Amino acid sequence: MGDTIIFRMSAFSEQGGRKYMEDVVDIRIEYEPTTSPHKVECGQAAAAMWVESLSNEGSGNNSAPGQDQGAPQRSVLDTRKSVAFFAVFDGHGGREAAQFARENLWSLLKRQRGFWSHDHNEVCAALRKGFIACHHAMWKELPEWPKTLTGLPSTSGTTASVVVIRGVHMYVAHVGDSAVVVGVKENDSDIALEALELTQDHKPELPKEKERIERLGGSVMKKSGVNRVVWKRPRLTHNGPVRRSTVIDQIPFLAVARSLGDLWSYDFYSGEFVVSPEPDTTVMTLDPKKHCYIIIGSDGLWNMMPPKNAVNMCYSHDKMVGPKAMSCARRLGCTALLFWKERMLRADNTTVIVLALHERGGAPIPMHRDEIVVDMATGIDHVPYPGTTYNTCEVPKVIPPSVSLEQTLGLYEAAFCATTQAFPDCGGTMRLSPEDSHIEKQALPTQIESTSSSPPLKRSRRFPYSSSDGIGRPSKSLLQKTHEQVQGEPSHEKVEKSSSEECTIMPQHHELPCVRAEC
Repeated sequence: MGDTIIFRMSAFSEQGGRKYMEDVVDIRIEYEPTTSPHKVECGQAAAAMWVESLSNEGSGNNSAPGQDQGAPQRSVLDTRKSVAFFAVFDGHGGREAAQFARENLWSLLKRQRGFWSHDHNEVCAALRKGFIACHHAMWKELPEWPKTLTGLPSTSGTTASVVVIRGVHMYVAHVGDSAVVVGVKENDSDIALEALELTQDHKPELPKEKERIERLGGSVMKKSGVNRVVWKRPRLTHNGPVRRSTVIDQIPFLAVARSLGDLWSYDFYSGEFVVSPEPDTTVMTLDPKKHCYIIIGSDGLWNMMPPKNAVNMCYSHDKMVGPKAMSCARRLGCTALLFWKERMLRADNTTVIVLALHERGGAPIPMHRDEIVVDMATGIDHVPYPGTTYNTCEVPKVIPPSVSLEQTLGLYEAAFCATTQAFPDCGGTMRLSPEDSHIEKQALPTQIESTSSSPPLKRSRRFPYSSSDGIGRPSKSLLQKTHEQVQGEPSHEKVEKSSSEECTIMPQHHELPCVRAEC
């Protein structure tokens, strides 16, 4: 058991102020394949697999072909360890590439030679081959994807940040600007965590990326102060084959130098993609005594929150709140959305996955809402039930929320983020700069009032449970009753009314992402 880890897992995804939701999350936990060559070749893990996505898809019967559903699997499942796969895909130019990667990348990775090897170099090579295989597989789907407004083939693409955990080893592969960060605690006496960034954003202005782009016949240009990879295409009025005399338009197009999809970037002279699908890979040995959190997030999070602030927000959140509070992922996501709003900017799609590592045999794990505990030694089938050592919170009923309720809930949670946010005392390194932070300068009523409105460029909406005595701002009658009761005897009716109001507020947190089980 010492060569595996235990962690709490939570995820959050919100559209923000964008017209479309192009972020996709993929979480899969399987058992490692048997030693049978047939199993390894097919990339099948003969065990239960959970696919957790933040979409509203229903769960169905997804049993593996040829598997007897009535046959007991306990004798097989108990003898193998688990492998966990976490991915964040931040799409652009449409959701098609991100959705395709979510549905196919994991299976393509498992099929690569060397993926199940114990040699780190072979595993990293398999990750790179799997990314490229997924990229090339999109060629076959390109005719089915919606065309652009000008009738050209789809320009859909996606960033991809992938974390694979096997035993105590974590493999990271990424293209684009969705970062992976680890919260590190060097000493037990430390009151704050350090942030270890495992990825570097693939920006076109980086010398290594710019040299590669220009070597393949591409170029980088600035548009509105942002460096972008140039899309070289024939003028829209051109008909017929492309010749040397054909007028070519140069359009500053993409703000990342690597991605999956973006098939428009293929250069026919070099035979390569200017926007590369080959990922950077990293291997890390996890130590729960030292490594506390693993955060995978899209740029909607990292554009508003430095990595060190993010890991310490999770750290302080687990210390401050009780077992029935919001998850760490929701806390990060809602705070990022609040920062977008405070800066009066249109919030980007924001997606977060948080893994909180725990020592085996340590103190009971303080479970929050929308979280699940995974023991990699036994697998997802052996998640402790409520009341056991590693679970101190009831498991809420899974109810797929509607889009409008999810957006409203995000604003409500953001209000709590604003009023209860507190970082560890670490010499001021954890707080935002004075010109960026507005939370500490505002009084409490101002905070609640500012977060009760909708994000920028969105129509204002009321909370579904709001009444004349709104939650965001107490009414005059309520304040008057409170003042009268302070002078007189305590009113039992007031206590009962307050309890009933809390009951109407708290059930909204009892929601989990859609989970699809595959056997």
